[in-house]
Amino acid sequence: MTRLINAKFIAIGLLVFLFLSGLGMLSHLVSERQQYNDQVQKSIGKDYVNPQVVLAPFIVIPQSTTIVCAMDASKNCQHNEDIILTPRQTHWQHQLKVSDQNYKRGIYKATTYNDGIDIQGRFTLPEELKTPAANQVIHWEQAKLRMTVSDLRGLSNEPILTIAGQKKSLNYPKGDKVNPLGLTYIEAPMNITPQTLNIDFGLAFSLNGMSSLETIPVGEDMTVAMNANWPNPNFYGAALPQKNIQPQNFSAAWQSTYIANQNTNLLTSCLITGSEQNCAALKDTPNSAFAVKFIDGVDTYTMTDRTLKYALLFLIITFGTFFLFEVLKKLQIHPVQYTLVAAALGVFYLLLISFSEHVGFALAYLGSSIACVTLISFYVYYVLKGLGRTLLLSVILSAMYGALYVILQSEDLTLILGSLLVFALLAITMFLTRNVNWYDSAATPIADGSDSSPV
Repeated sequence: MTRLINAKFIAIGLLVFLFLSGLGMLSHLVSERQQYNDQVQKSIGKDYVNPQVVLAPFIVIPQSTTIVCAMDASKNCQHNEDIILTPRQTHWQHQLKVSDQNYKRGIYKATTYNDGIDIQGRFTLPEELKTPAANQVIHWEQAKLRMTVSDLRGLSNEPILTIAGQKKSLNYPKGDKVNPLGLTYIEAPMNITPQTLNIDFGLAFSLNGMSSLETIPVGEDMTVAMNANWPNPNFYGAALPQKNIQPQNFSAAWQSTYIANQNTNLLTSCLITGSEQNCAALKDTPNSAFAVKFIDGVDTYTMTDRTLKYALLFLIITFGTFFLFEVLKKLQIHPVQYTLVAAALGVFYLLLISFSEHVGFALAYLGSSIACVTLISFYVYYVLKGLGRTLLLSVILSAMYGALYVILQSEDLTLILGSLLVFALLAITMFLTRNVNWYDSAATPIADGSDSSPV
């Protein structure tokens, strides 16, 4: 009997190794399907509109400075550069309509949005610009307000700029201008004179985008308020907002004077000196932007991948239950029967992957778990030779699948719930085998006046 048990351990170990190899292939399949989904998202973005990055409006004022020529000190040369004027204060209001039903390709779909943006702010002219140096000429008549949007295809209507009650249209810049930021923009002429004190402005437009929205604040003080009909936002970037998430929508508010001032310095250096380092830093949204991504509340591929992490535990529990029946009830279960049950456990994950892409993760999980528990229960009824034992194994499998689903839904408590599950299973196994004499060739329980096994 001892040799038989040792041989059974070796056979089970080999089956576990083969099962892990199969799990590796399933994990690769999940990654492959995720890549297909990402490729479709990029393809839709190429044909429709990409995720949007919006830079707060600023004013560009050309200036000319007369300086001594570097090549010939007897002559004067003219140096041209821009003055960057950012808002003293700005308030943004985003009103988003988000949907994942507008753009689909096969079983894959993209989350898109239409954002009604309303901006209210004020520019204040610095004192040093009112009294330029003797060798400095500021071209006030060429001043323009510039609004930077990463994908101009997303502008569903003409942005309207309101200054002192007068409305102006923002137009695409003429000519082949190079923007050091690498982001497209629209602009409108500004009526500024050295006598200007404050410029109160409003800017309203509608912006379409996909997947995520990033707002790069500049100026002295900028606040952002956002409302959207989407229950699953993922906030990221340089600062997290105060938020209120409801079952059908969310609202959020950002404010960070430090980030806006930091970005102002980066913007000025980027556009005036062409510093690639500062341009890159400004576009590094994790450190410069207020950002939100509109995610699926139950990401099919993420949830399936997390489910696969518990597959080995399921196999060990099932094999362990079989082995306990062999030891405690003197049953003989052939390695082929172990193999078929392991295959049924593996098919669960294949069913889960394939059906969750069509009917959603929750329904696919329910259907796949019921199918596999039913199949295994039917088979082991003939293996375990008893309805009671079959029902016990069915209850164990059902409890495992139910517990796993609870763990998957409790993202913040996944580790602690998983640890408690493993501890509980270990405790049950130790209790059931507490009286087994593993050195006894017949594996008989040690006599203590108690039943060695309740199973």
